[in-house]
Amino acid sequence: MTVLPFSPVLADDAEDSPLRSVSTAVAVLDCFAAEPELGATKVAARLGIAKSTACRMLAALAAGGLLERSGSGRYRLGLRLFEYGQLAVDRLLLREVAMPVLGELRETVRETVQLGVAVGTDVLYLERLETAGAGLRFRTDYHRNPAHSSSIGRVLAASDRELTLAILERGLERRTPFTVVDPQRWRRTLVQTREQGYATCRDEYDLGWSSIAAPILSGNERSGRRAVAAVSVVGSTSRMLGPRKPAVVQGVRRAAERITSALGRAGA
Repeated sequence: MTVLPFSPVLADDAEDSPLRSVSTAVAVLDCFAAEPELGATKVAARLGIAKSTACRMLAALAAGGLLERSGSGRYRLGLRLFEYGQLAVDRLLLREVAMPVLGELRETVRETVQLGVAVGTDVLYLERLETAGAGLRFRTDYHRNPAHSSSIGRVLAASDRELTLAILERGLERRTPFTVVDPQRWRRTLVQTREQGYATCRDEYDLGWSSIAAPILSGNERSGRRAVAAVSVVGSTSRMLGPRKPAVVQGVRRAAERITSALGRAGA
């Protein structure tokens, strides 16, 4: 595979800034596309930066697991980059498998449907299919929401103890008068989610809008199954949690089960 070179404009320490440091870090990693191992002298020469800057950047990347130091004292790409790459491949597969199912779900429930995964203590929406006339007021920040006030986040936390603890450690921020911010009450919603196989959020992120989500599972009965993503339907509270709720729940759960099965067949 050919890796296209990254060519940022670099400057030395005198003009250092957080964004410039990120740019330099990417450029340093890009150096390893051509050679498996490099030292600070060669990295500095390639990028036109001071050797001291290269040393600090290499050490910082190694501390984060993006690089590792060999016995010779030089550096090579670390396993964390492989893990990130695998995540990217898995999520591309997830989106590819999910899209037809999401489209059918949207046509069935006539509401906006979403596909989301956990990123830190937030939910990142990989895909969203809107329905004409649904009237949902999306803003930029709707592409990444705090997990505690999201039905997808609730579904994911219900099967992931580490995510649950991280969310509680960050704190349950109140978005509306209906946001669950009491830790014990929020934990009880996770128990309920596990028992019923789906989660609901009523007016917790934006007044007047609610959602229902179901988990997409990975693993098997022997090793244990956990939610790696989730499908949700979002719309006005009266449509989501009124008389139509049983039909929406059934549609969301069936969609999540179909995506789970398709991922299993694909070996994910």
